Amino acid sequence: MKSPRYQLPPRKWMAWITSLLAIAVIVWQVGHHQAFSMQSIDWGQLSPDRWSLIGFAALLVPVNWGIEALKWHVLLERKRPSFEQSYREVIVGATWGFLTPNRSGDAVARVALLPAAERARGLRSFGWSAWSQAGMTLTFGALAWLWILNVPLKANGISANGILRLQSHEGMDALGVVPWIAFAGAIGWWSLGWANNRFGQKMMAQLEKRIRLPHWLAAQSADSAALTRSHLPFILMLSAARYGVFACQFMLGLMAFGFIGFPEMIGAVALVYWGNMIIPTAALAEMGIREALIVLVIQPQPEMVIPLIAGTFAIWMLNLVLPALLGAIIGTSSMNASHEH
Repeated sequence: MKSPRYQLPPRKWMAWITSLLAIAVIVWQVGHHQAFSMQSIDWGQLSPDRWSLIGFAALLVPVNWGIEALKWHVLLERKRPSFEQSYREVIVGATWGFLTPNRSGDAVARVALLPAAERARGLRSFGWSAWSQAGMTLTFGALAWLWILNVPLKANGISANGILRLQSHEGMDALGVVPWIAFAGAIGWWSLGWANNRFGQKMMAQLEKRIRLPHWLAAQSADSAALTRSHLPFILMLSAARYGVFACQFMLGLMAFGFIGFPEMIGAVALVYWGNMIIPTAALAEMGIREALIVLVIQPQPEMVIPLIAGTFAIWMLNLVLPALLGAIIGTSSMNASHEH
């Protein structure tokens, strides 16, 4: 949960090496296919062809964050009338996550808004919510890798209504081992959560006998652990639903800027979210990462590079920048209210 600058030396170098290798592959692929050329620049392409689709994607923004708020609300076991409070905490967390490496500030802000007696439970709740959402991203990304490297895409060309279709993925065969690495990562991630749910309480109890732990790391009570287990199936369902919502938003953004080819876009979007997750960065730096990844995956013809980048950037603005700005506006009053408790 830290940027390379603040990690211990072994983890620091591993984080830098992973990031540089990922970026090197992206740059090599984009350069190899010559997806971009100065002659192809048309600044008029920065405007979407269909504003209605961008509007629909915008309407899904509160749904996207509402599902995340519902997960937070359920894990904290709050009463129904306090859902507005849960939503507010999630939005404020989004602001701090936007400004911090690997969005680590999200957890800090949410927990800080809770009364002191609830912060240990809040930290665990955030962990389970983040684990389930990341698991969905890893799983769908692995499936997308397997599909996109084994299913031939439509040949690029002009459709009957003049909209350019997505181009085939030349040169991606060299990455055939990646799906299996992606599946191994997803299985390992789910297994880690299962082991924590199954044995975490006993391990923490044993650890407490040997060393003195901070109070917020204290083992959960049996009742608390049982309640967490009972909520996990619902949390997993909500995480899958949220993934579907923001993936739909991404596809709407691409369609608004002139792209068609529904199966191709599903795979491309899943790969971009997968790649964006495994590259350690702050949300503010995702401007370049997401755009580079979508160009790598779709490999459009030169005249479609700007619309592709513009569509990706538009969805980034809707889903991350606008909630972050809203959280910054309401954050001060929320922090003051929490301190009163």
